[in-house]
Amino acid sequence: MNRLLSITSLITLLTACGGGGDGGDAVSVTTTDDSGAFENPIAASTPEDANEPETLGMQVDNSGGLANIPTTVSSSATSMSATVVPDGFSYNPVLEQLFVVDIRGYSVSPAYITVYGDFTENDDGTFTAHYNSQIVAASLENGQTTLNYVSSDSQFYVLAEVWFYDGTNPVQKRIPNTESSWVW
Repeated sequence: MNRLLSITSLITLLTACGGGGDGGDAVSVTTTDDSGAFENPIAASTPEDANEPETLGMQVDNSGGLANIPTTVSSSATSMSATVVPDGFSYNPVLEQLFVVDIRGYSVSPAYITVYGDFTENDDGTFTAHYNSQIVAASLENGQTTLNYVSSDSQFYVLAEVWFYDGTNPVQKRIPNTESSWVW
């Protein structure tokens, strides 16, 4: 009786878990129509240069200063008890940011702004945002908004992108941690 119960439990467990496998999500599908040929509708509609970034006439605001990057402090301390911490040193790496955006000098069209923490600069001077690093996003009304967000004290630059609903060329700006507003 115990053996039958053990076998039943094992079969139930393997069935519930899917019986193992490598956990991959890859699926292979082969389709043929009456002529024996298949045209991939996705590949047929994808341009040849789909993997290259598209700038869409991106405008870049190059105004602004440099980030305040602190100098690296070296120490001869060999243990935590020998470490000396200066007065006023903050162990809190979280900074609350209030950032005012006013791009009425460029456009007052309805728009959407997104701030990214990770991005790369392209050869043409534009930036490519790493979209999974989004920090905050908001709508712009008449070219204005105020953003409240939290960042790390080691986040020296962020990238702001503004996309307009009416098709106006989007705008980018690399913002240093020393600025609290973007006025265009």
